[in-house]
Amino acid sequence: MSILYKEKNSETAKDLFNKKSLYRFSTRSEYPNLIDFEFAEKALYGRVDRLYRPIIPRDYFLELKRIPSDTDSPSSKYALNFVVDAFEKLRKQFQKKAMRGEIARNDDFLSDLSAHKAYVNPVNEYNNHISSYTNAFEKITNDKNIRFVNFEQFVQKMLPYLKKSARKRPFTMPAFVKSIYCPINVTGLVIEVANIKCDNDMEKIEKFYASKNWNFYVNACNNMGFMVDRNNPWRIVADIASGEMLEMAENYGITSTDEILNIAFKKAHRDYFNTFKIIMFNMYTRLRKKRITRLSNVDQTGDKIVVHTPVEYTYQQFIEQYDDAYFLNLYCQLRFIEEESHFSKSEQERMIDNLIELSNTNIVKTIDCFEIILNRTFDYHGSLSYISNTLDKTRE
Repeated sequence: MSILYKEKNSETAKDLFNKKSLYRFSTRSEYPNLIDFEFAEKALYGRVDRLYRPIIPRDYFLELKRIPSDTDSPSSKYALNFVVDAFEKLRKQFQKKAMRGEIARNDDFLSDLSAHKAYVNPVNEYNNHISSYTNAFEKITNDKNIRFVNFEQFVQKMLPYLKKSARKRPFTMPAFVKSIYCPINVTGLVIEVANIKCDNDMEKIEKFYASKNWNFYVNACNNMGFMVDRNNPWRIVADIASGEMLEMAENYGITSTDEILNIAFKKAHRDYFNTFKIIMFNMYTRLRKKRITRLSNVDQTGDKIVVHTPVEYTYQQFIEQYDDAYFLNLYCQLRFIEEESHFSKSEQERMIDNLIELSNTNIVKTIDCFEIILNRTFDYHGSLSYISNTLDKTRE
């Protein structure tokens, strides 16, 4: 075990603190593109728009493109098309410098760049996240003997647990995208040139910061419009505000950072509302018992065993019985908790009432409006007209 740098997270708390402090001290630099993506707003880079609304790549507008240089991997790696083009140009610079002997040719990772990891699908990541949620709720219902005979009872009994957990472990897709559970790779802006474990600081120092090719690597990335992740130095991230990266994007008709955010990405809450209903339906269906038995003291003759059969819905029956207003109320309650909203209880209730009224004409517009205000809490005036006007002013 290294006495200087962390090699795994299972070390003692004192050692972890001291070693992490040393790592941060050792990796200080003047490189403008060596970025701490765990600090301040950079922690959400590529995952929120300028209004801090969660976003995910819209791959049918700006196609995800296969990275040709990942020949050592059995599975293909992808990133947004202009990012792949920039990476290929960067890789050719490394090959040229190595051939000329201007950089070390025998570096494990920094002689000939290869993509070990890149884009991961945010929907797949979220589905895995929800699967773990369902498993946890199944354990709760079994351990605490929680029983319900219909969906309304299910929500009533499980909502307290959901609200409690959502403060630290988000439930909805928009909150998930902004959370620590969602990797930056979902942005399509990331390419990783090594397969080192994130908790091994010793290997980060030895394989990257101490590499003979380190200076060239960071400077070459900067010249191509890539940032280097200070905490995971094998991870390069496209800087969509840099002139070099925008030049690559121009090949696809994109000329500004705002165009990248608006064309290459979509709001994470778009198309999610129906998914939210499906998740709740599936969770109820999985946790529903086929029958519930209980003792009932009916008269002096003694107890009687009563058997209840919880309602088994088809999805069509489910959405007919529980309408958009019902799920909008539930969705908003969870989102207030997930975003740690500063709205008072009465303000939240008033906003939900306004949103339900607005949803009678356009549920998509309603959720758009809610997400705008939720991420800009200082703007809410508490009226339906204000909600609608806010949306009209910020509509893409």
